Amino acid sequence: MRSLTYLIIVVLGLSPALSHAQETDRKMGFYIQPEYSAMFLDDHIGNAVGANFGITTKSRKLDIGIRYYGRSGPINEQQEYALTLPQGETYKGQSTLLLGADHGYIGLEVAYNLLLKDDRLLVRFPVSFGQVGAGFYLKDDDRITPDGRRVSEWEDDLQGDTDAGFGLATEVGVHAFYQPFAALKSLRIGGGINYTNTYGYTSFLGGDDFFNNKLRANFGLRVGF
Repeated sequence: MRSLTYLIIVVLGLSPALSHAQETDRKMGFYIQPEYSAMFLDDHIGNAVGANFGITTKSRKLDIGIRYYGRSGPINEQQEYALTLPQGETYKGQSTLLLGADHGYIGLEVAYNLLLKDDRLLVRFPVSFGQVGAGFYLKDDDRITPDGRRVSEWEDDLQGDTDAGFGLATEVGVHAFYQPFAALKSLRIGGGINYTNTYGYTSFLGGDDFFNNKLRANFGLRVGF
């Protein structure tokens, strides 16, 4: 979260220079969009942070870039997942363990842009395709293993070698960004909604659909144009 804050500060500092450069020569440009998002999972909302960045065509109607976001355990500390071990099996005397979860996505994004209301309102229709990785991990004192082995080895054993998984994913969305200051044409604020599908991802606790067929709302900045 701190790194995202630093990125936003840098982006705001660069905005006046970007605006001046783009007024003098409007050629193919670039954009960066730091964001916070809320993932609507089956029984809770997961926090995530990320950014997407890339190039914008001279007509400003097409973005081509990279999308990344991550749902990490530290920013979802209150969310725990119960792992019940098979009968007769324990870990440090416990038959039920409370695990944390991580999730990350990176992919290639293409977006069609519409500029409305004297170019101050930008509506984007992004489509991205990439890889998702997610898994569940031991927390707190449970990370001190009883036999000194690496905690990742115990996580594999306790979850049948499926404590983490990878798969392909697609995401489509609708985003709107508004230019609040006439003098800063390169700065916009806004957000949108995204729909995610995963292909081939599975995990011991989450199954096939933990991150599949889910909505994600995002809010943030856009600098570039």
